[in-house]
Amino acid sequence: KRAFDGDKGPNTGGMGAYKDADDKLPFLTAAERECELELAEKIFERWAAKINDNTALRGVPLYLAFMHTGKGIKVLENNSRPGDPEIINILPLLKDDFVEVCFRILEGNLKRVELEKAAAVLTYKVPPTYGGYADAFPERVDKTKVDTPVDLSRAYALAEKYGDRIRVYPGSMEVRDGETYALKSRAVGVLGIGASIEEARQISLEGTRAISGGALWNRTDIAARQHIAQSISHMEQLRRNL
Repeated sequence: KRAFDGDKGPNTGGMGAYKDADDKLPFLTAAERECELELAEKIFERWAAKINDNTALRGVPLYLAFMHTGKGIKVLENNSRPGDPEIINILPLLKDDFVEVCFRILEGNLKRVELEKAAAVLTYKVPPTYGGYADAFPERVDKTKVDTPVDLSRAYALAEKYGDRIRVYPGSMEVRDGETYALKSRAVGVLGIGASIEEARQISLEGTRAISGGALWNRTDIAARQHIAQSISHMEQLRRNL
């Protein structure tokens, strides 16, 4: 969520996200993940018991953000739509046909979806005004590139090297006079998919480096080994306080 490397700077909508090849993040234990699922099920059942028409529960009725504390797991937020950027790590790994999933949603019989066993890392590139970057690091902003067209062609071309293991997702952008420009929010996300988080991360970063123009910038430590190690250490400390 923080704008700058090392989890510094203001909160943002999310500078990136990652998932491991299995069903839990590397800093969680299997028991903690199971506890999250049980908590989500309990919330859903209580909600469903109060609703006569279950059509209100179709789609993605629960998107939960959990916060692990020294006093146990807390629900930070509960949304009725997928989260950005987290969902971008999930949908490309969907083994089920997405249209079939949508039909099952409409029919009210979607029980589960199957995902590929792969890791995914998404990194967002954003304009210099986003997150106060230009104010915090004016020396890093090439003022000659501000508000210039953004070239995504070299990032798209990496599909020749990686195939479906790299995806480029334009976000807050617009086309003017045949050129693509970044707007004020997260401009473009690059997703890397691999057998490990580090492999996926390197693909994602290669894609971000291939994007030029607009003086766009990105965090370089999304899913980095040292960043994950800090999360693991933090969780170990929280467990000692339980």
